[in-house]
Amino acid sequence: MEEPQASWFAVYTKPRQEHIALENLERQDFRCFLPMAINPYQRRSALKLRIEPLFPRYLFLNVIPDQQSLGPVRSTRGVATLVRFGIELARLPETVMKAINNRCDPETGLVKLDPAPVNPGDKVKVFDGPLAGLEGIFKERKGKNRALLMTKLLGTVSTVEVEAMLLQAR
Repeated sequence: MEEPQASWFAVYTKPRQEHIALENLERQDFRCFLPMAINPYQRRSALKLRIEPLFPRYLFLNVIPDQQSLGPVRSTRGVATLVRFGIELARLPETVMKAINNRCDPETGLVKLDPAPVNPGDKVKVFDGPLAGLEGIFKERKGKNRALLMTKLLGTVSTVEVEAMLLQAR
């Protein structure tokens, strides 16, 4: 007889209570995963890096439903509910969970994120630095870390070179 496999389930938490839900579920011997990441769109001038849940208001639970009751999960402090599709609990594919785990830095445990890629012709905005708030059209990359942006300055269209990591798709 084949041994039952553990499945991943999504838990929907109360606003900004992912860590409270995680702590309380782990106290009940549930195996949980709360992927965290550094927000790539925060101002570089911020004094402290903002580390946030990769999926705000969600964490993941790994259980064998026949061996561990999911009943107590909903009444756990910090939890709003288990995610369902109709009456069925939403099971996450193991491949998705492995893909998230593979992006985790082994030293920090944080998921490595890159800002959304921008393509030539995309509308973009500079979100930090001396040109913060400047909007324009992404023209092209210039080397590894720089980008050219077409924007209207002083009534004329100009090309401006900015740090590529400071661009955010609009």
